[in-house]
Amino acid sequence: MRKILVITLFILLGLNLQAQIKTAVYWTAATITENMVDILAKDSLLIIDIENFNNNLRNIEKIKKLNPQVRILLYINPMEMWDKKVAGRDLNNKLQAETPHQFILKKTDGSPVVFWKNMHMMNISMHCPKFKDQKYIDFYVEWLNKELAQIPKINSVINGYFIDNGTTTISWISDKIDADNDGKADLSNALDISWRSGMIEFINLLEKDKPKDFIIVTNKAEKSLFFKNDGVMFEKFPNDYLGDTIAKGWYRCMDLAEKAGEFTIFHGDPQNIEFVIASSLLLDNVYVCMGQNRSIPREYLLNVGEPLGKYYEKDELQYRDYENCRIEVNPKKQTAKFIKTDKD
Repeated sequence: MRKILVITLFILLGLNLQAQIKTAVYWTAATITENMVDILAKDSLLIIDIENFNNNLRNIEKIKKLNPQVRILLYINPMEMWDKKVAGRDLNNKLQAETPHQFILKKTDGSPVVFWKNMHMMNISMHCPKFKDQKYIDFYVEWLNKELAQIPKINSVINGYFIDNGTTTISWISDKIDADNDGKADLSNALDISWRSGMIEFINLLEKDKPKDFIIVTNKAEKSLFFKNDGVMFEKFPNDYLGDTIAKGWYRCMDLAEKAGEFTIFHGDPQNIEFVIASSLLLDNVYVCMGQNRSIPREYLLNVGEPLGKYYEKDELQYRDYENCRIEVNPKKQTAKFIKTDKD
């Protein structure tokens, strides 16, 4: 005899912790405190801001020792730079001091292009003016390699890079961008082509002399970079800016995620984490993380068992059957249920 119980993630009702749910952590703070070591060591994929490798490498090494299987991606944000010194971010402050001003992305009036408050955007495009025969992407990768070479055992700790703002287009920011500093606004199409070429070349430079299993994950699920990366992050999943807005872009996100690399990540927040976890379980290649600088609470991690097949649709709901339960996702309402199967 079998009985079916409908539950939500936070109730649990006897489902044991851990299993198919692949957890990631998005750590953008400049330090990892000692009390977080044991917690972070329980996750599968850690994205850790570069400053931590300078500020508290020992804690990262402890995490790796506790969980040798954890994959650690070093977080970099080459497209943006703080416009002033920031306490506790010595690497950022050093980069800021050493970066030629020619590499700042500017508008036609000469002012910096700004997307995020207190940060100015950098010129990743192939049109970037050169300084000492280098474009910005050349300078940045050379600077990064030099700094990381000074950190003991760095290669034994990291498994790859996480590139924030891994976008291949930039014209959507402003119609007054002047990437080549000629005083004229760049044509949108030409600018985006140059930006895409710059981003591809940037990844090529990052990968140079790295092992074959070195991981590259980019933040923004653009299909045009799938051939270069090993996964993408859907920050604040689902995203409605990737070509479709039905169900807040959920269907488009799922289609892209299914085609993306094995280290693809759905990023949620405490308000929708159950829906995000359930959506991730419809696919095989998706990790899930919540907010920033925190692990997903263990009570959300259910032992769903092995998948029994692909996900399928019925009456506009999405389902996937696992050994211990059935996943039910309602894209339009942005809700999810776990239908637990018990045996007497």
